[in-house]
Amino acid sequence: MKKQLKCSVILSLVGLLLLSTALSAFPQQKKSPGQYTSIAAYERATGRKINKFNEAPVLTEFVKQGKLPVVQKRLPSDPVVVEPVEEIGEYGGTAQTFSRNPSHYYDGLLLIGYEPLLRIARDGSTVIPNLAKAWTLSPDGKTLTIYLRRGLKWSDGYPFTADDILFWYEDILLNDELTPVKPADWSPGGELMKVKKINDYTVQFNFKASYGIIPLRLAFARSLPLCIYPKHYLKQFHPRYTSKEKLEELAKKEGFDAWYKLFAVKSAPTSGWGPSDNPDMPVLTAFKCIKKSTNGWILERNPYYWKIDTAGNQLPYIDRIVITLLQDTETMNMKAISGEATIAGNDLSTQNYPLYKENTRTGNYRVLTWKSVHGSSVHYMVNQTYQEDPVLRNLFRDKRFRIALSLAINRDEINQMVFLGTGEPRQLTVVPQSKYYEEKFAKAYAEYNPQKADQILDELGLKRGSDGYRIRPDGKRLEILIEYTQTETPKREVTELVQHYWESIGIKTAVKEIENSLRSTRYQGNLVQIGVWHADACSDILFPVDRRWFVPGYTHDTTWAPLWAQWVDSNGKAGEEPPQEIKRLRNLWDQMQATTSEKTRIRLGKEILKVQAENLWCIGTVGLPMQPVIVKNNLKNIPNNGLWGYDLLFTYTCNPEQFFLKK
Repeated sequence: MKKQLKCSVILSLVGLLLLSTALSAFPQQKKSPGQYTSIAAYERATGRKINKFNEAPVLTEFVKQGKLPVVQKRLPSDPVVVEPVEEIGEYGGTAQTFSRNPSHYYDGLLLIGYEPLLRIARDGSTVIPNLAKAWTLSPDGKTLTIYLRRGLKWSDGYPFTADDILFWYEDILLNDELTPVKPADWSPGGELMKVKKINDYTVQFNFKASYGIIPLRLAFARSLPLCIYPKHYLKQFHPRYTSKEKLEELAKKEGFDAWYKLFAVKSAPTSGWGPSDNPDMPVLTAFKCIKKSTNGWILERNPYYWKIDTAGNQLPYIDRIVITLLQDTETMNMKAISGEATIAGNDLSTQNYPLYKENTRTGNYRVLTWKSVHGSSVHYMVNQTYQEDPVLRNLFRDKRFRIALSLAINRDEINQMVFLGTGEPRQLTVVPQSKYYEEKFAKAYAEYNPQKADQILDELGLKRGSDGYRIRPDGKRLEILIEYTQTETPKREVTELVQHYWESIGIKTAVKEIENSLRSTRYQGNLVQIGVWHADACSDILFPVDRRWFVPGYTHDTTWAPLWAQWVDSNGKAGEEPPQEIKRLRNLWDQMQATTSEKTRIRLGKEILKVQAENLWCIGTVGLPMQPVIVKNNLKNIPNNGLWGYDLLFTYTCNPEQFFLKK
């Protein structure tokens, strides 16, 4: 079986079938937002009525036993109404998923979902209310007012109010032991925002400078540091509410030498920003962790969850989620095709699509073909601030050299051999559905023209030696090193082809696959010549708030200019001062964050993308390929066609709380 997983069997018949399948995978999104902010809003929009509330049978039993109040008292005064994708669901059942990361729910998040203050509608771009019933942003962009949903409760039944946001602001964000470095994302204009409680259900965020992008940042769920914490639970671990002596005793008992380390563990969400895996921590999500072990996690429905379906049934439908820890991607694939996963997606690959399809009958599942929103599924970042070799750095900074590298790549061949013809040969830029998209950005130097690449290198004075490889200005052979980690997208397979293309134009190219944590260290340490990653942040959700591919940003994924990124992010206190064009890019980006005019934001964004298209800081290959998603035949209310990627947090816009297991 493992040998099967490593094989890429490409038959022309399969390729044609997949191509037609992938083309049909561009979803025609529903006009419905997916959820309505109140029953009245739903009734106005549809003309239908919701006259009563219902609940899961297991919760009815708890009510009878006196363990829970009746459902009417558990729901807020205005519950959110979620429209099922296919039909009203059935209560019950256990969903099985897998993770290969002990601190991340991984595929479990495809079922658990996220619950930020605001959220993204099913169209993949519109910001709508969520935990907040409404919001307003002042005309100058400096004051955001959030109106919370009345009667909403944490999973233990305790009210969720403005005090929970104030606790985060006053006791976590302003506490120098818990937050020694204040987040730049909460500090537009260089000054940390102020948060004011107006009443129990109204909070104001006040910024020094205009921050027009803030609603979108709040809606993405992972774009900003978490700003909601259960005060009633966490105050027992905080010195403002509990004596230092007791805290020190608690910390020591659990193996910590400081109170703030204990607090961090008790309060932290998983690394996937899903609900905390501390079983004692109350949550606002549809599911709550009840058990964590070395084998994985068990989550059960939140009895106080605050959303209903269009028939008045309290969500979620599924009783329980079991997430089992596995060692590697191959094992996760084998578990999926043997039918052990209710849903799997994060570690599935286009290359293995024929194998997934072969096992649908025995595994009792179907394979959905969603469309990736990667601007480029594999792209190459030529390090502009590489310090180990000044000769290479000077070459890397020459736009003509980067153009030659791009022209040497046979993107059509990559698309056919690696993505079974389901992707789009393109340069790294935003996806076609984006308001910022222009076709010329996607086509910039993306044609296959090795003759032109050869000509450019000749003009740069990089003549070939007797062995066929080019000679640097200092007389040494021109050699470059690509470093990558094989994760999420087929970086190994694409890079092996790129290695061949670049060697064919006379550049000796070495390839090194490294472990993920080492990759992060080397990327951020400015130690890599050419790095590799996949270009999410290319949709209207993330491009306006995540600049990493187009404007220098200091992250563990980017390596096209780490020292420029440091300089920009530290206001000149660290790193290397970039050229004027890079400073201009950052200025354009700052204007994008500030403006309250969408028209202005689009104009600024297109200017940033134009600079990338002209300079190729990051060299794209193939984007928008088909993404297989394995779903058990009894899992319902999940769209057959969808958009897949981090930008949409995978199933986030599908309201996974309305998925159900059909008997």
